[in-house]
Parts: sequence; structure tokens; C-alpha cells
Amino acid sequence: MIRGLSGVAKEKNKKPNLVRKTFRWFFRTIFVLIVLILVTAVGAIGVGVGYISAYAKDEKLRTRADYDKYLTNWSETSYAYFRPTEENSPELIGRFHNAQDRQLIRSLSEVSPYLLNAFIATEDREFYKHLGISPRSLGRVFYEQLQNLLGHDIQTTGGSTITQQLVRSEILGERIKTGERKIREMLNAVRLEKYYGKNEILIKYLNSTYYGQGANRKHLYGVAAAARGIFNKEVKDLELAQAAYIAGMVQRPIAYSPFPSKKEKQDENLKNGTERMKIVLHNMLKTRKITKQQYDQAIHFDIKASLAKPEDFKNEDALNTYPFLITTVEDEATDILQELYKNDPDFKDKNRSYFRRKVKSGGYKIYTTVDKKLYEELNKAADSMQYPYAWYKEKKMHEQIGASMVDNKTGDILAFVSGVNMNEENEEHAFMARNQTGSSMKPLLAYGPAMNEGILSPDSVIIDEPLKKEWSSEYYQNADTKFHGRVSATKALQWSYNLPAVKIFRELGKEKAFKYLPLMGMQPHKNDGESLVLGGATVGFTVTEMTGAYAMIANHGQFNKPHLINRIEDSTGKVVFDFHQSNKPHQVFKPEVTYALTQMLRTVVTSGTASGQIGSATSGYQVAGKTGTSNDNYDLWFVGYTPEISLGVWTGYEYNLPGDTSLANRAWARLFKAAANADPKRIPRGTSFTNPGGSVPYKCFECHRSAPTPDDKKKQTE
Repeated sequence: MIRGLSGVAKEKNKKPNLVRKTFRWFFRTIFVLIVLILVTAVGAIGVGVGYISAYAKDEKLRTRADYDKYLTNWSETSYAYFRPTEENSPELIGRFHNAQDRQLIRSLSEVSPYLLNAFIATEDREFYKHLGISPRSLGRVFYEQLQNLLGHDIQTTGGSTITQQLVRSEILGERIKTGERKIREMLNAVRLEKYYGKNEILIKYLNSTYYGQGANRKHLYGVAAAARGIFNKEVKDLELAQAAYIAGMVQRPIAYSPFPSKKEKQDENLKNGTERMKIVLHNMLKTRKITKQQYDQAIHFDIKASLAKPEDFKNEDALNTYPFLITTVEDEATDILQELYKNDPDFKDKNRSYFRRKVKSGGYKIYTTVDKKLYEELNKAADSMQYPYAWYKEKKMHEQIGASMVDNKTGDILAFVSGVNMNEENEEHAFMARNQTGSSMKPLLAYGPAMNEGILSPDSVIIDEPLKKEWSSEYYQNADTKFHGRVSATKALQWSYNLPAVKIFRELGKEKAFKYLPLMGMQPHKNDGESLVLGGATVGFTVTEMTGAYAMIANHGQFNKPHLINRIEDSTGKVVFDFHQSNKPHQVFKPEVTYALTQMLRTVVTSGTASGQIGSATSGYQVAGKTGTSNDNYDLWFVGYTPEISLGVWTGYEYNLPGDTSLANRAWARLFKAAANADPKRIPRGTSFTNPGGSVPYKCFECHRSAPTPDDKKKQTE
């Protein structure tokens, strides 16, 4: 109990009789002697003796490496960052969503001296003098154990040093106080002090302590997290009273937490915590860590008024502020860690969920490729559009959008749109959703590979005529349901004729054509056939995969894997992943082929299927690209690029419902203009696609044939 504001009352105990006092003194002395032997033995040969060995017979004599595993692999909150700009260093996206919050300190200089002194004065005044265990408490512990052996049920007491507390919480993990645990605790404490310096032990202790929930509703581990979660302060900036409050919490964090899970206990907890704070302040005064004046001021400090508020943290969790961005970064980081540790025997049995938890609580700093301004402007532009809706099973659904913008030269994903009006029921549409690609697949699976293999050129003549489907008596059709006779490859692509694309694919052969897709980061399904050249996929492809493939065309045939993460640092600042060291670009198409293909795709924008909305909206920019529409207008695409960036856009419903046939083109134009206005240096006007030299020689494809007559067409369709 507390008497007044500064006095700590001591409970009055009956004075023990002389026999009992002598008995206790004798066994304390014997026990101290045994421990001294233990200290010597552990320091010299690492074994226990006599009575100690009997209790610790099953205790492993751990090495420095063993202790490191326990004391260096703590969970710690991870952070994600936007890409740096010319003016600014990387800006924080936010903290990964994690029910636990731990921020590790690396040096005692990062901690308020008030807090350090509060812990020493209250938890272990002889910390810098003892060898891991305090002689003052050893006799009492030995006496209690002897009494228990004699059949007297005596509850063991405290008296643990800071080193012992660290052993108990992080190495033994036992909360029930028993004699055996106490011996094991002391054994490990002595060994721990052999391997680590005092300051090292104190740092690890300060990082290990638990403080209940904070105002951010997260469980707080370590003093840095406690300072933020309880007072919204850096741990080095704590006031004396705040430091004393935190130091006082370690013995009963749930009872002293000012943010209990049950709100009705808040006042009670705060009262108990404040009383405990006064005891800590008294200890600091008694040990001359603070002056009487400091003590008096701290006693009257308004702890309640200085507490953090939940709203202080409303924008710190990236899951709240950038839900789709942080989730997608989390997914890619999980893939990276799985790949990094796939050959490590310690991680061979770990599943994906383990690595996902490691991403969120491994103390990583994850530096993304995402440009904050571009990301926000693209999403703002997407949100400002009008989206049609339809009814599906009595549920009103809006048409959705997915978009991804990639830097052609690096593969950096600069920005993306996951969807609009999204909730937990929606699928993410830039990276996760796989859709039929329609005719946007033609340059990747027919025209590009055929020119690269030397069997097609932009001026090659192809006869657009009736053609039966693979393994079927049905015929392919063009979107306009017409046949156009002899057309050049450029015109066939410009107006997205289906029959010439199938003919080119057949000339290539499935095996040769399909070998190109994996080189672009796209894996065809085992059941995919020639209909894939028209976008008829078994599973489909993501917007980001398609955009990355078109960026390869813009980059003279060199493919860079589209990626969201450039670098990952661990909690010590060590770089554990660097994209540009682990992923090298590779050549897919010859440079002269991609230049010729780009000129063909320019006609799509200037005078072909995309000229109406995209061509007219991109005056002053050289844009090449391709539209795509799946059967029944379920999926609508435009994937386009300038010399600097590629932007892919998909629109459609999440179920098979016909979409707005012009929405993808309108959205592409709106997003492109928003990006160009946001970053005119990255997307400048007036730049042109550079000719890398060389050319694609003319190839005769069907030039020897005459255009079919109307009678021929009639016979072929009967």
C-alpha cells in the first residue's frame, strides 16, 4: 500500500525466532557457496555440480549460437516505402498490419535515460555488479526449496535479476514458479552473462518486455513499441513520469495497461498503474537516479492526459490507408522470401503462411517501385469515372477496372488500379484476377513470334477467308462477321482480324508459338490451344502480366519482370534482396522485330480499332497498343505504350456479364492523361520510338494465292 505521495509502506512481519533465523542464515550461506562453485564451473567447463546438477540434469548447456537464436529472431513490425523522387527520399507507405507491434532498439542511446534508470532502480539495482544472479536473493530461494522438500508448502518468491527475467521470458518460456525452473533460470543467467556484455543484455531485455495493448489496439513488445502505443512518443523522448509508468508495467502488464481489452477496466487499470509508477519513482529517488524536485514534479504529472489516442494511429496502418497496395506488396514480398529461403534446411517445412507472417513481423524495410503521385492520380482518375452496372442473382454489380503502369526500361511497376468501389468480396484486378485477353494476345502469340522466326513481315500478304476452328466443324469469325480477302499483316493487326492471326499461329506451330509466352513472364495453361491467339484462354492472364509483355516490345525486345519491390532490408539494415542483382533482363524478340511491331501497333491507335478514343486523346504523344475483346464482351482491354511507359487496362464484371465496349479505351485515355499531367518528366510529349537499326525483310506468306471468289467463300462455309 501507499502512504502519502512519496512513502512506500512496508508490510510488518513477525520477527522470526532465533532458531529459524540461524537456520535460514546457514542455508543461505551454503547456497551462496554452491552458486559460487556453479559460476566458476560454468565459466570454466560449462557443467553444474551437486545439488544444482540434480535440478538441472535435463537442462541443455546452451552455446552463444543457441542463445542468439532465441534473442535475435524476435518479431518486429515491417514497413513499406514508396519509390524515391528526385526531390525526396523514399516516403513511408505505412506499417504492415500485424496484431503484434515490436520495434527493436539497437543501442541504449536510443532510450530515455529516465527509462533505463527506472528499470535498474526497480528491477535490478545490482545489475552492473552481479554475474547474472543476485546473492541477496539466493539464500531465500534455497531456503524456500528446502522447506518444500521437507513437505512445507511455501510459495516461491521473486528476486529475479534482469538477466534471469530475460531467460525466463525468452529462453525457458515458463511462467509457473518452481524450484527446478529457478535453478534452470539461474544456470542460464550465468551462462548468458558469459556470452553477452551487460549493455547487450539490457538491450535485449528492453526489446523483450510485454506491455499489453496500446491505443492502436496492438499488443506491444519492447519499450519502443510501448512508448508509441501508450504515449505516442519516441522512446528517447519520454517524460520521467511516463518512463516510470512503463517500467512499472513489466510485472503486471495486463493489470496496468491503460488500454485494456475491456473498456470498463480502464480507470481501474490506470489507477493501479499510477500507484505502481509512484513506487518506481520512489525507487529512483532512493537510489539517487532523480532529485527530490524531479520526483515531486513527476508525482503530479497527469498521466491520463498524456496517453495516446486511437486517432493518433488511424493512418499509420498501411492496410487502412493503402489496402490494395500494401496487400500486393505483401504478396510479392512473401514470394521473394520463399525463394530466398527455399534451400535453407531450417525453412524447408515452412508453408506460405509462415513467410507471410515473416514479411509482416520480420522488421523488414521494403522499398517499392510505386510512385506515390502517379499511384494516387491514377486511382483518383479511375474513381472519377462513371461505371455501368448490371444485376446478377438479384445483386447490383458495377463494372470493374484493373490497370497497371510499368516502366519500359526497368520493369518497375509505377502505379496500378485494383478496382473501384471495392470491398472484401471483390477480387483484386491488377495482379490477382485472370481474364480472357481477347485480341490483345495477337501481337504476343502471332505477329511478334512469326516476325522473330522469319516467317512474317509487316507487308506480308495474308488472305482473310473462312477458316474452321481447331477440332471443330465450326468456323472462326471476325468481329464484323466479314471476310476481307488479301490484306497485309499490318492491316490485319490494325483492324484486329481474327482469321489472319489464326493462320499465322498455325504456320508457327503451337510448340514454337507457346515457347515465347514464358519468356514474357506468362505461363499458358496445359489445356490452351490455338484459340489462345484470339484470347480464348483456359485460365487467362493478369493486367500486370500483359502490361509487362508489352513493355518488352517497347524496350527493344528485352524483358524485365514487372515487379513492385526493388529492395528489402532486414531489421539490421542488411540488404537481403535486390531485384536488379537477382533478375537480369533477357531478349525475347529481336530489336528490329519490336520496332517493326511497334510501327504496326501505332496504326491501331492512329487509324485502327483504338483511333476513336485513344488516338484523339493522346495528341502529342506517340502511343502504340492493342485492343482486346473476349466473347460476348465479357472482357475489354487496351494495352498501350509510349517510349517510356506501358499502361494496361482491363474492364469488365466479376461475373460473365457483357461489359461496356468503349469503357476500357475511355479509361486508358483518362488514366494516361492523369499520369502524364502528374509526371510530365517521366511521360514527356514529343518523344519518338527509336529505330535500333536493322529491318525485318519482306516475307511471302500467302502472296502466291489469289483472293477467294464469292463462290469459293460460299463453298467453304457450306
